[in-house]
Amino acid sequence: MGLRSDLRTIRHMVFPRVAGETPAERMESYYRSTAGDYDAFRERLLHGRRELMARLPTAPGAHLVDMGAGTGNNITYLGERHRKECRRITLVDVSASMLDVARRRVERSGWDNVETVLASATDYRPADGQADIVVFSYALTMMPDWFTAVDHARAILRPGGTIAVCDFYVARKQPAGGARHAAWRRHLWPAWFSHNNVFLSPDHLPYLRARFTPTHVRESLSAVPYLPAKVPYYLFTGTKD
Repeated sequence: MGLRSDLRTIRHMVFPRVAGETPAERMESYYRSTAGDYDAFRERLLHGRRELMARLPTAPGAHLVDMGAGTGNNITYLGERHRKECRRITLVDVSASMLDVARRRVERSGWDNVETVLASATDYRPADGQADIVVFSYALTMMPDWFTAVDHARAILRPGGTIAVCDFYVARKQPAGGARHAAWRRHLWPAWFSHNNVFLSPDHLPYLRARFTPTHVRESLSAVPYLPAKVPYYLFTGTKD
């Protein structure tokens, strides 16, 4: 079943079926047929998520918002902390198919403090005020207006609140600091991932640094299933002043 699931996912990545006029429609059309296979393959591709969730400064009464939450798998990395240290967890996504998987996970796990919301990362607002933590886990690269999503996250965070991001990226040709990437990485990976409407950017980390006070930044390389090359990814946590 694992190999069969991988083959379905790889076939879909090589021959993606994407249609729709809006980003939400295109996202739903992409994931409609593969939502059930998502976690098995991405667990070996989307590195850093467990570490990112472990670094979240959760506290009793906290409201955590996971933007582009997909299947809700990130919550499993919190373990019992999600019950003890979060009053409320909101999973936000524009794909109804992905949220259906998340909703079944929530019901199966008995997570009574977790809700799913069909909305975009630039539109969602907490009904009970501001959020304490906003997470983007491999989501910004799939948002055409990612900078607006970051600004919106800042707007809904309480003062002192935390943003936590992990995603693929490429460094700038002449970065002010941090990792430097060979030319082949800076050109290959954006072209490769754009085939599936995933857009790697050299501007994620500089923009996050400009909008938040960094508390942790790590840049690394991720193995890609069935390929001999590695793709750059980063972890960023920061606070709103």
